Amino acid sequence: MNNILSENEKLFCELFVNGTAPYAGNAAKCFAEVFKDKSINVGHKAKTFINQPKIQSYIDELSEASVANAASMKRYLTENLSRILDETSTATYYDRRGTALSPAPLRSVAVSAAKALMEMYPVREAQVSKVNIENGNGEGGIVFNVIVPGAKPTETSTTAE
Repeated sequence: MNNILSENEKLFCELFVNGTAPYAGNAAKCFAEVFKDKSINVGHKAKTFINQPKIQSYIDELSEASVANAASMKRYLTENLSRILDETSTATYYDRRGTALSPAPLRSVAVSAAKALMEMYPVREAQVSKVNIENGNGEGGIVFNVIVPGAKPTETSTTAE
């Protein structure tokens, strides 16, 4: 279908579907950019343009491809972030003299990978508790947010005796 579109029509569709702000989903901005139209009625022209069947068809085709690419990318990112998380949370690295390096930078990478995974796969928090770890002299400490999964309610049957 896309072989009957002009280069500018294809560019408009690609900018509309895959563009970044302020173009993605904004027909008037895309139309003004691609066709160099600065007229006052560019919004009306863009609406008329985007409602053409051949334009809608190509936009739908690009949208389907974007969804498939996003799903594939999510799998790829999940695999790699999981690998990074596993490796950096448990690995020990040594310098050229054999001295063990501080695990802090690696743990920072592991935390970043975990945060990225949490953004991709949000966990619904059933219960969040704060755990305070204070050092012995009463100064400062570390606060951890601990997610405790809630138990599923069980159905209990009562029997009359």
